[in-house]
Amino acid sequence: MILSKKSGYVGIVGTVPGSPAAKAGLSTYDMIETIKGVATRDMPLAYAGLLLQGEPDTTVELTVVRMRRPEPQTVKLTRANLTLPSVEGKMLAGQVGYINVDALSPAQVKETAAAIEKLQKEGAQKLVLDLRSCAVGTPDDGIALANLFLSKGLITYEQGQRVPRQNFEADPSKAITSLPLAVLTNRGTASAAEIAAAALLGNKRAQVVGERTYGNASVRRTLTMDDGGAIILSVAKYYGPDGGKAIQDAGVTPGVVVNEPESQVDVDENGEPLPAPPEAVPPQQKKAEDDPVVKKALEVLGVKA
Repeated sequence: MILSKKSGYVGIVGTVPGSPAAKAGLSTYDMIETIKGVATRDMPLAYAGLLLQGEPDTTVELTVVRMRRPEPQTVKLTRANLTLPSVEGKMLAGQVGYINVDALSPAQVKETAAAIEKLQKEGAQKLVLDLRSCAVGTPDDGIALANLFLSKGLITYEQGQRVPRQNFEADPSKAITSLPLAVLTNRGTASAAEIAAAALLGNKRAQVVGERTYGNASVRRTLTMDDGGAIILSVAKYYGPDGGKAIQDAGVTPGVVVNEPESQVDVDENGEPLPAPPEAVPPQQKKAEDDPVVKKALEVLGVKA
């Protein structure tokens, strides 16, 4: 899980696809009330991470307040080693190349570059970059991803009260495509992915379609204490190339807003919500061929879905 503070509790920004948290149906905006019986109210994120970590095949029990469910639900997760999902590239109708990125790292950025080049060889004339629910990655990964599509201009900058402004400019040698582009976002798009989305939108390089992003892009530094503990501080924030509010504070608002349907909540015969059985909810699947957000992106690109 990618964690953040929310209303004093530990909140979930997103989950790694295929992870125990994703298989349990945990998602953006869910809040963790307790971990192993310990309340997360005012709990440091670093300590929450320590409680969640453990050896593969061991379990950890959480109580979670989930979207549209009034009562906390008990969820037991079985820890596992994680592998970040590969980048998916395929051709859609109308000579449109579709690239799905579920998580970012230097390896995933390279996979994205390879997918772009392959799709262009297959005849792609336009591209859709799907960054929905992509919450894994460092700011450097987001900058590198944006640079694949930008041959010039400011990608982002960081600045804090005691941190001078630092600009990150596009390197023309790293740009590999100039095809028309639509970027898909939702409330689970965070950190590296929203830095990339902000860069492409702010440089008018792409249309952004979908929902406003989470807002989780900052520079964090760890201060080690004498007793062996540590404090993690956000010392600066990242901004889009057009300035305005920090991504951390406002997220990235698409030029074309398309809200995704809320997941349905199971109810009993009296209409009361039923608890989610642990590890019984499948992870969200993106289906490009029958996806209203993808269809809107194709429309924006001038392609009939």
